[in-house]
Amino acid sequence: MLKFGKKITYRPLLLSLLIAILPGIMATNILESVLYGILIGAVFFLFVFLAYYFPNMPTLFVYWESDKTEIRYCDIYTWKHRLLGMIFPPAAKMVTIKKASIKSVTVMGDLHKKYEMPMAIPYSGYVAVLSPVLSMIHQPEVIRLTLKNGSTVDLSVARDYTYSRDNTLEKLDKFFKDLGNIPIHADLNNNKADSSTSTV
Repeated sequence: MLKFGKKITYRPLLLSLLIAILPGIMATNILESVLYGILIGAVFFLFVFLAYYFPNMPTLFVYWESDKTEIRYCDIYTWKHRLLGMIFPPAAKMVTIKKASIKSVTVMGDLHKKYEMPMAIPYSGYVAVLSPVLSMIHQPEVIRLTLKNGSTVDLSVARDYTYSRDNTLEKLDKFFKDLGNIPIHADLNNNKADSSTSTV
């Protein structure tokens, strides 16, 4: 099983609570009112939880996995699924796509920004034998699946690439080989996902 990204954790909920505790306690002591302390703490909690974490979840937590026949991704694109995942991560919705339902795959990324490897760190031998599509794109960001029903799903690899370039390229190459005869293309124009496309 190939895994990409990071699963949703309790971090948004716990950090929001921790950040809310201090001003809540201070307000309780200064105003000598537990009620005011709770209200002020709640304001801080909601600000961090909803104003910061909620809109940034698709960037901070993206996760998808692939085996021989299926691709499963965490759906945090709709607000209901995102909020549920933030409150109770084990309940985060996983969507399954059968590989047989995929019409084509497009690798999207930066064709011009070349990765600069530090002089002291050599390239792994694996990088030299990647699939032709990956060799065209210097910094892959999204794997766009076009399904036979006409819909598209974007699977992000940006986080993995940032933390481990060689490992990500190796996993992507294995992912492409597992797709069999499904056509794979490179986006030479570096088009980004539009608002109608789910990105995970």
